[in-house]
Amino acid sequence: MLRQIYRIIIQIIDGALYGFIGPFSVLYIVPQFLMRLVKIKAVEGFGIHGVEIVGIVIMWAGTALAIWCAMLMFLFGKGTFLVTSAPKEMMTRNIYGCVRHPMMWALFIIVFGEILTFGHFILIIWLIAMIRIIYLIVANYEEPQLERRFGESWKEYCKNVPAWIPRFNFRKGHSDFKLKS
Repeated sequence: MLRQIYRIIIQIIDGALYGFIGPFSVLYIVPQFLMRLVKIKAVEGFGIHGVEIVGIVIMWAGTALAIWCAMLMFLFGKGTFLVTSAPKEMMTRNIYGCVRHPMMWALFIIVFGEILTFGHFILIIWLIAMIRIIYLIVANYEEPQLERRFGESWKEYCKNVPAWIPRFNFRKGHSDFKLKS
């Protein structure tokens, strides 16, 4: 009983640390730091009427995508996006049948929305750097780790589902990648 309580407490602490270091830093701390560091005065929405609102809508769309991905991982992957409780089942359904890393797309979309909302050019540089950093992490850590964990199923999935550029197939019955049994 104490061991289970200890594991739950550690998972909560690890999850909070991951949330702070990962998404919160990438989406809030770094952009705020960069905007304050660069002394160029920015105008919200680049001074174009309506762009700030479009940016906010885009940020919420990215947030919705992240929440959807997290729900799919919990419901069908039997885990979470947290490193400490990664999905036990390989994610191949819904958006994961169109692109292998939709959660990363959520981050990119949110930062793009921040660019439009805050109208700060330094955030364009941050988005480019963030895309490169995330690519390196995914290519050198996450995908090799998934290949070790899921083996041939992962290799087959990689052949059929692109890593970065979503491939949407709206024909009935073809929206999800199916593993051969």
